[in-house]
Amino acid sequence: MRLAALSFLSTIGLFSAAATACPQAPQPTLPQSELVIESGTGVHRFTVELAQTEAEKACGLMRRQRLGGDEGMLFDYRPGGPAYMWMANTIIPLDILFIAADGRIVHIERRTTPFSLEPVGTPSTVTGVLEVRAGTADSLGVEPGDRVRHSLFDG
Repeated sequence: MRLAALSFLSTIGLFSAAATACPQAPQPTLPQSELVIESGTGVHRFTVELAQTEAEKACGLMRRQRLGGDEGMLFDYRPGGPAYMWMANTIIPLDILFIAADGRIVHIERRTTPFSLEPVGTPSTVTGVLEVRAGTADSLGVEPGDRVRHSLFDG
């Protein structure tokens, strides 16, 4: 438990460094690919930007002005581990989906608060985190256990 608390605190330190390291303008659009979420209401297609480097993951969607209903950002956290995000300098409210190596959604943070410094996440092992526009998970009926299809995941 103590190790988890230390890991969490070091993650918070990384958040602080990331917020100050990101440029004052949104980062350029990252390489895009198709991602599919399979939920109880059907198959839902998205075009996602893939954040792979530490700098890309640190800045994410900070300072972006818009995000389309079928757009998102997928964060590559392979080989996997606990994942925590925050909304510092993020203007757009988001739903954040935490995804295991097999593509199963293990946790969802719904309607996050723009500019919040409070970390959100999961201690579960995940290899990807998907950010989409707030309300998307509810409107598409997406729940933990649903599957995400993308080359980042094994399933």
